[in-house]
Amino acid sequence: MRLLDRHVALFSGSLRMLLQRESDRRRCEGSPYAWLFQPYMGEELVAMACRVSVDEHPVVSVAAVVLNQRHVQTSRAWVATIANTRSADKATLRRHHQLYGTDVALTPSAENLGALAEFVGNRPLIGWQVGCSFERLNSLFKAGLGFGLPNAQVDIAKLHHRQLRRLHPQVDISSCLGDALERWQLPAMRGHGVLSDATASALLYLRLQRGAAQVT
Repeated sequence: MRLLDRHVALFSGSLRMLLQRESDRRRCEGSPYAWLFQPYMGEELVAMACRVSVDEHPVVSVAAVVLNQRHVQTSRAWVATIANTRSADKATLRRHHQLYGTDVALTPSAENLGALAEFVGNRPLIGWQVGCSFERLNSLFKAGLGFGLPNAQVDIAKLHHRQLRRLHPQVDISSCLGDALERWQLPAMRGHGVLSDATASALLYLRLQRGAAQVT
């Protein structure tokens, strides 16, 4: 899978996380989800973005969009707010729908989380600051499906930092995705929707991937 070869060192995950994934893989052997732990041999990835409201009953808005070496396939996207719709604060739910562009509210049931897992498949996940942004979704997966996100993950923020530092050793590097888009002369995000965030992350990844190819 050529798209990731240059960035394999940027896969997110401590030794503890890798051991946990292996434990999850063994536990899921023979289950309908066993295939999610198999190595992915294709050319696609999934860019994911999450926005979380940490209340007594957290609300998580998620967008996942497919990309390949050539373009971002915005027609292949999964977008929803995940929350316990009975106990979550109604104003928080409305705010997520309005701010983050989600039309659907789903309970964190095994069926709904399984639908997201099926959409992502065993393709690698990419995102901006994945350690923070995927944390709550990972917890929902563990609670609802019995395992955390099994996918290889690439943190675009780390990739951006490494490539920018190589080109401009003295530059101050922002932790904001919007600033990274501007730095690499990409279109600004439209609003605060999670699909916009995921699409922007995908475009930035492709731009950084092309930059790495030019250097090597």
